Amino acid sequence: MLHKKTLARIGAAAAAGAAVLALSATGASAQDFEAQIIGGDPAAEGQFPYIVALADASDPSFNYCGGQLVEADVVLTAAHCTVGSDPSDVVIRHGDTDIAETDVYEVEDIVIASNYNSSTMRNDWSLIKLTEAIPGAVTVPLATSDPNNHGTLTVAGWGTTESGSTSDDLLYVDVPYVTDAQCRSAYGSEFNAATMLCAGDLANGGVDSCQGDSGGPLVNASGVLVGIVSWGYGCAEPGNPGVYTNVGALYANISTAIANL
Repeated sequence: MLHKKTLARIGAAAAAGAAVLALSATGASAQDFEAQIIGGDPAAEGQFPYIVALADASDPSFNYCGGQLVEADVVLTAAHCTVGSDPSDVVIRHGDTDIAETDVYEVEDIVIASNYNSSTMRNDWSLIKLTEAIPGAVTVPLATSDPNNHGTLTVAGWGTTESGSTSDDLLYVDVPYVTDAQCRSAYGSEFNAATMLCAGDLANGGVDSCQGDSGGPLVNASGVLVGIVSWGYGCAEPGNPGVYTNVGALYANISTAIANL
């Protein structure tokens, strides 16, 4: 299994899953690719009001993953962004498309999916409970089922740019849904339709999420969260779509965990 779309965290508190960057199908380092929301544009203020960034509590200027508010005090993100982290290791940034202008919120608890598998990336989701609710928070609605035909989807994040530094501006890009059969052809047994879905331009590449975007939103045309940025081979490569945690397929488990947090 080749990982993922996180930025490596700095220090002893680094999550194990965040320490490995995506590799290409040929084994080349992810540094050979443009590490950003590939083919995207700057988001408008209020376009993704629920989006957050996960940052290092010891250096909040370093954001390494994305996420989304599902309650005023609860963030849904990828498990590989939080595994190995204590609440005191992480802060949440929210409130602006310019990451430098976001507010910083402390974390009270982290709950990782009980059946998350870091080797296979199945059930790649976790919840972050904040110490206080975000005033005026806007939450993202969750897909409650998987229709297996999502049409054009949109992914957003503050992933790093070609220069190797993080993007100050929130970026987004539209990505075509890729069928389970097509994704299985691309990734073989590594793709698990019960917990994952795929999106990207199979023929041409050029549009994708990448390092630093892990945990962030994949939404449909109605603004419903259908996926969480999880993993992929390289970034925006033809034949290698982005792989996302399938929120609709896992809705029962995710909603129960939110209710019990």
